[in-house]
Amino acid sequence: MNTRVLPIRNTGFGSNRAPAPAPMSAPAPVLAPAPVPVHAPVTYGNAAPVVVYQQIAPTNSAAIVSLVLGLISFTTSMFFLGIVGIIFGHIARSQIKKRGERGNGMAVAGLWLSYVSVIFWIVFWLAYFGIIALAIGLGIAAESGAVS
Repeated sequence: MNTRVLPIRNTGFGSNRAPAPAPMSAPAPVLAPAPVPVHAPVTYGNAAPVVVYQQIAPTNSAAIVSLVLGLISFTTSMFFLGIVGIIFGHIARSQIKKRGERGNGMAVAGLWLSYVSVIFWIVFWLAYFGIIALAIGLGIAAESGAVS
């Protein structure tokens, strides 16, 4: 499933015979040998095309977790998931550099979403509780007569 097909030219294995000489009646034009099609049928004296499957590097799972946690944190008020997403994002970036895996873009996106959501939700909740504290303080001040 995670492989690439890399066709390689015909190496000529199995074809040790010299080409037949051209008839002497007319001089044959000098042409380059015709390329062997990749999907040519395999017959006697004709080698099968060699196909090499190169495995694609796996995607880092910590990058996926960072992106998912960043999305959940960004769309909900659970900013602590954003903190965990930040941790997983940094772990994923270091693992990708060491192992040569894929998923660096997901890790960066997870880090951005997590940082933005944590900052947004901390500012939101501080403003929310600040307004409540201000309202309570104004109510206490109004009862004591300090506010005219």
